[in-house]
Amino acid sequence: MYFNIQRFSTHDGDGIRTILFLKGCSLSCPWCQNPESRSEKRSLLFDQRSCLEECQLCIAASHKIGCTGISRENNQIIVNRKAINQEQLIALENVCPTQALSVCGQQAESEMLFESLMKDKPFYDQSQGGVTFSGGEPLMQAGLVTELAKKLKQNNVSTAIESCMHVPWKHVEQVAPYIDCWLADLKHTDDEKFLSWAKGSLKRIKENFRQLAPIAKRIVIRVPVVSGFNDTIEELQQIIDFAASLESCQELHLLPYHTLGINKYRLLDMPYLCSDKPLNNPELLESAQTYASKHTQLNVIVRG
Repeated sequence: MYFNIQRFSTHDGDGIRTILFLKGCSLSCPWCQNPESRSEKRSLLFDQRSCLEECQLCIAASHKIGCTGISRENNQIIVNRKAINQEQLIALENVCPTQALSVCGQQAESEMLFESLMKDKPFYDQSQGGVTFSGGEPLMQAGLVTELAKKLKQNNVSTAIESCMHVPWKHVEQVAPYIDCWLADLKHTDDEKFLSWAKGSLKRIKENFRQLAPIAKRIVIRVPVVSGFNDTIEELQQIIDFAASLESCQELHLLPYHTLGINKYRLLDMPYLCSDKPLNNPELLESAQTYASKHTQLNVIVRG
């Protein structure tokens, strides 16, 4: 299952890139900017502000398929996601003329996706760019990623992958021969704090990094710097030290927390549990860069 193909990106790998966003994630980071990617299944988004007052198309479509999850009360559309199954979501795709009601997620067909990704080959060639697999967590669909990445490499297209590394090692190992650059998150080094915030196993992530480092062509560590989670110099120093121990990692990106994804939570009727204010601590980020330059060979970059 995938939910977007984003073209002409310049921030997720070298050159001009096309990003394939895949559904499903094994973590539950409260600051996630793509909450629509968490579920492996289709997701329903609804924006009341874009709903046409006299329109009844979604209700008519719901009645036609026997769906009780969409109704109108007091001249407003009411959505009950628990009463809408996956087959009904497919039937509701493209019903809304304003996309106030939209379905996120399409079935991933390898050949179709490959042909779509290859449309931008001239831009890859001119800019030394390529394709980046993202999500969600793309390694939850390791078979699909492996198949696509192998074909892309056979056609001289550079490949990158954005990963939280919270997957079984066999998934990482399967994909690794066909990936040129790993844009991989290391969010913390403390197991308990990571479990409390992201609901995952940091031990698994660290072990994946250690096994990947000797065979990866290039690893770029990405660190979302989040208030209350990892925004002390001591925590960032520990992350930098771990990254510096990986032989194929020469670069680390600090990503200050922002709030650009908050609205998606409202559209998904999900609570947003992180701060509503972006991180504003340039001194911390500069201190982390200074530490890295003095104690490691890492090139530490602050990215917006």
